[in-house]
Amino acid sequence: MVFVSLLFYLVDSVYRLGMQACGISHSKLTSLQRVPAEAIFSLSNCALICVIKMHFCFGPLIQRMKFIDLFVVPYALAQCTAILTAYGIYPAYNRQNPSGKVLITLFVPLRVVVLKAAGRICIQRLWCRISHPGTSFVLLAPTYCGSAIMLRLLQVDLHSLESVALIGVIHGIAEVFDRSIMAFIDHIVHQVLEKRQIPWGGFRTPRRERLAADLTIMSMLSESSAVVTVNIFLQLYQYFYTYNNSPLKLLQSFAVTTSVPLGIEWFFTSVSIAIETRYKNLPVMAVWRKRWKRHLAVLLINVVMVCSWTSSTLFIAVEGRFKDNVKDHCQMPFTS
Repeated sequence: MVFVSLLFYLVDSVYRLGMQACGISHSKLTSLQRVPAEAIFSLSNCALICVIKMHFCFGPLIQRMKFIDLFVVPYALAQCTAILTAYGIYPAYNRQNPSGKVLITLFVPLRVVVLKAAGRICIQRLWCRISHPGTSFVLLAPTYCGSAIMLRLLQVDLHSLESVALIGVIHGIAEVFDRSIMAFIDHIVHQVLEKRQIPWGGFRTPRRERLAADLTIMSMLSESSAVVTVNIFLQLYQYFYTYNNSPLKLLQSFAVTTSVPLGIEWFFTSVSIAIETRYKNLPVMAVWRKRWKRHLAVLLINVVMVCSWTSSTLFIAVEGRFKDNVKDHCQMPFTS
């Protein structure tokens, strides 16, 4: 897998260097110029899936196709959501007035609920020889971290602290509701896929319970880390690309815009943990006490990789906000 990834990264680097040599800025590519890079990225993922299939799936053709579908569906949905957010929602968000921005920030995260549910169902149906119940959440960690970072940036980009607090409360309620009805969604989907009636709770296997507990922890950690990450990005952007911003002023702004969403997020996290452990009997706290190092390591790796991958995308989200106070900076390296 490492050698396959390096091969495609080499091809991608050659393409990007060629664009730079032709005087085309990587931050101002047209839709047609983005197609080769997106094609290289998609082909690399397909090649990695084929490598995994060769090592883990040796059954008949139908079983191998099912294995590929279970891996491709979460990736395809996450990729489509990322492209739609970067080149559809962010530009539309920048064109709106303050009330329009609040409405977009309020309703856009509803798409992520469907994405998470589809990905979770696909991973649940993988057999244990491929995806161990204790580590299955790693396959969905990029989706949780990526969606949290890309959508939280819309919230902290609002000028009004009251709007940030209101949206934080609504998002917290939505997250508690989503985690609470996870078992209900799994029950309905299980009946549809298995095509048979089963009693309530009959589908709750230890594998599903462990994955649900791990994903609950990953969701809570992703949302909190996303608040801190996007605030750091926003303050660094102002420090390097705008005038009249002292470090002390930026630190004060960072403290305010971070503490309010984090406080709201931690309150609803406590409510969610109470519901998960008391009424749904999920081993959330037990899993956290035993595997907290693993969860923090997975979170740190995914946050670093997602921030590196979406760095140019995040610039699209804040483009135009500081246009009256932005510095003139070079678009190409080693040019004036």
